[in-house]
Amino acid sequence: MSSVHLLQLPPEILAHIFMNLELQDIRNLMFSNKFLLNIILTNNSLWKSICKNQLLVRSSSDNRKPIALSCYNRYRISKNWCSGVYRKKLIIQHQVNYMPWLIFYDSEALLLSEGSELKCFPTDKKGLPVCKESSWKLESLPVKRNDIRTNDISRFVVKDNLILCGNRDGNATMYKFDHIRQKPTYLCHIRDCIENGLVEVSTVEMITSPANCYILTGSMYSSNLAHWKYEIDETNSKVSCCYYAVLNLSDGVGIRCLSVHKDMVAIGPNGNSKPLLLDMNTHQLVFSPDATTKTRQIVRDIRWHDENTLLYVTHAGKLSLADIRSATVVYNAMDPFQSSMYCVKSDGDRTIIVGTAENSRVVFFDVRNNACQTQMYFTQKRSSPIYSLDFDSTKLIAAADRSVAVLNFNVNASSTFQRDYSQRFHIF
Repeated sequence: MSSVHLLQLPPEILAHIFMNLELQDIRNLMFSNKFLLNIILTNNSLWKSICKNQLLVRSSSDNRKPIALSCYNRYRISKNWCSGVYRKKLIIQHQVNYMPWLIFYDSEALLLSEGSELKCFPTDKKGLPVCKESSWKLESLPVKRNDIRTNDISRFVVKDNLILCGNRDGNATMYKFDHIRQKPTYLCHIRDCIENGLVEVSTVEMITSPANCYILTGSMYSSNLAHWKYEIDETNSKVSCCYYAVLNLSDGVGIRCLSVHKDMVAIGPNGNSKPLLLDMNTHQLVFSPDATTKTRQIVRDIRWHDENTLLYVTHAGKLSLADIRSATVVYNAMDPFQSSMYCVKSDGDRTIIVGTAENSRVVFFDVRNNACQTQMYFTQKRSSPIYSLDFDSTKLIAAADRSVAVLNFNVNASSTFQRDYSQRFHIF
């Protein structure tokens, strides 16, 4: 009677056998033999089967860079996210308090606003931002005002090789770039965006569809949403910008944040717990504001989780997902310490990352579980809000008032200190 040794079987037969094993048994096999280790690590079908019901962290929904990791490495790194296994590094420190905004553009460069400057920092071979020297920086155009407002950048957006910055002095500026690491070209400067420039521009957005090209500006101190229609002359890189319309939302309800998907504009009101939805084709509100204002329920940040779902966070520490088709909330979660939430991003699937108001803390949620958070990260030692954040599948970047930190999850779990805060807290 002939016998066949396990190592003599074809790799596809071995992979089929491994699929019927428990994860602990697979782990033991990996440590038993280099040949089996190589087969297990490189077999994507096996790890796809293992990860079928697991949480795999993708890049944020704005990040267009494809994930080049193997299925095994995606599983390993996602497990590090959930277990609190990472290496932390402060990449920017300064002595002035800012309210920074950042975008980790396609994992190629970190765009960061510091006061009136917008800076770009490249990444190294490992994909981590290198912040010793910026690739370029832009200074907001100063406009003389009769008050104490500065030309600091409140928020900026990047779409279709265009950068739009909103300033606290009531103006907005647009730039164009060919490559993100090359200094952008100035296109236009829009003065006195809202209330004749008497209030700051708190948030900006762009619609870049072929039929509609709009610049949107809003202020937390005004209920007017200004639409600026623009056209770009490609021959001389000039922009013609005409004042199009103003939409008045409601008395006493300002505009804290905006987010665009195709021709739909999601609006986070300043003084109302319910987000608004504007159809730019009809210029009509799909969702209307509540009749009463609720200061503790300010919508601080809003995003499109997918084409049918809005993701938003409030001053009261509440995270919600709302389905625009039925106008119902399909997911609710609270901050573990009931702290205010300042910013939010998701990967469009199961992962939601939120920046909070205390202790430079970031909270990681899984949309399949609304009982408690999946993990928490204390990104810095300062007792500061996280004003802005971004992430890809391997790293998280968070900006506090005086520093910016990067958390790298692509590390060896056996040699990295674990910071596990996944336990549920009971607040009495």
